[in-house]
Amino acid sequence: MIHSLAVTEKRGLFKNWTIVLAITAFSMSLLGTFLVRSGVLTSVHAFASDPKRGVFILLFLTVVVGGSLALFAMRASKVRTGGTFALVSRETFLLLNNVLLTTAAASVLLGTLYPLIVDALNLGKLSVGPPYFNAVFAPIMVPVLLFMVIGSYARWKNDGVAELAKKLRPVAIVSVLAGCSLPLLAGPWSWLVALGLSLAIWIMLGSAAQILRQVRDTANWKSTPMSFWGMHVAHIGIAVCVVGITMVKGYETEKDVRMAMGDTVSVGGYTFRLTGIREVPGPNYAADVGDVELIRDGRVLKTLHPEKRTYFSSTMPMTEAAIDTGLTRDVYVSLGERLEGGANPAWAMRVYHKPFITWIWGGCVLMALGGAMAALDRRYRRKLASTANASIGKGLTA
Repeated sequence: MIHSLAVTEKRGLFKNWTIVLAITAFSMSLLGTFLVRSGVLTSVHAFASDPKRGVFILLFLTVVVGGSLALFAMRASKVRTGGTFALVSRETFLLLNNVLLTTAAASVLLGTLYPLIVDALNLGKLSVGPPYFNAVFAPIMVPVLLFMVIGSYARWKNDGVAELAKKLRPVAIVSVLAGCSLPLLAGPWSWLVALGLSLAIWIMLGSAAQILRQVRDTANWKSTPMSFWGMHVAHIGIAVCVVGITMVKGYETEKDVRMAMGDTVSVGGYTFRLTGIREVPGPNYAADVGDVELIRDGRVLKTLHPEKRTYFSSTMPMTEAAIDTGLTRDVYVSLGERLEGGANPAWAMRVYHKPFITWIWGGCVLMALGGAMAALDRRYRRKLASTANASIGKGLTA
């Protein structure tokens, strides 16, 4: 929607796209609320099972979506569009990104709702898991990341393939070389990791080059519109997120082990040593708390405390993982069931090493920050002020 709005504001095109995407974005937020609040979806992400609240949200969703689409249908014929654009232009690449991003969102929506539809039609039980999303979502996003940089370099209305290639050739060469070399420093070389890092570096270098050119070629670069900075902050956030996803999927490790007191297990260059299990009473639960030393190069970095809680109101045990977060990795320890008793009891333990996972969340923060910066551009405030002044002037004249 933000991409469509940029084209609408600059060229007067994609007005229908912008309206429909705005309606869809808000409608999807209501649909998500319905799914996690109504109880129709059984998931760890569901917050409550309240059918009455679910019916209210569903009715509200119907009114909002139906009313918005009805108003759009009545007024769509009166929406005037701007001029034309060439096949190679910024408008074309933004349109391609619109189609691809909408398709990606639809694939996630299908994977979420399809099991519910099958169950509602009494066609059996079906579970859609990570293999579906990995197989469908990732291939759609690869061209999105590729076109993201090309679109930001292309001129409005008309551009040439040769000119674009000339501007982007250095960025492309450095991105491919760096993306194919860096996996050798992290572990076994993988073409998927190389592809992900190449695309992330492609976006970062593309944004960095445009920022440097803007600062170098503009006499008063501080007057650059906030939307320019917001665009590149959001794009760099996407690149940071891609680095996190690529490294986690390529190099994460985990082990399920049996551990008695003093036992150790090594994962991702770290050693975990179980030093004790103790019973700790909570306000509304009883917990077994583990003491696990996190060791790197023979030095104890810290002691982690995973818990296995049993709440008084429910007999179902709950696992509270212990997490040590770092800039380039997170390590997790989960305490499982007690396997053996006696003088030297043993427990089921699960340990994880996830490299660069915090970059996923950092990238999301940068994306949100970039969107906010673009929305706060002063030219939008000027338009709002001029519209308000014009309305006041008409009122005074009347």
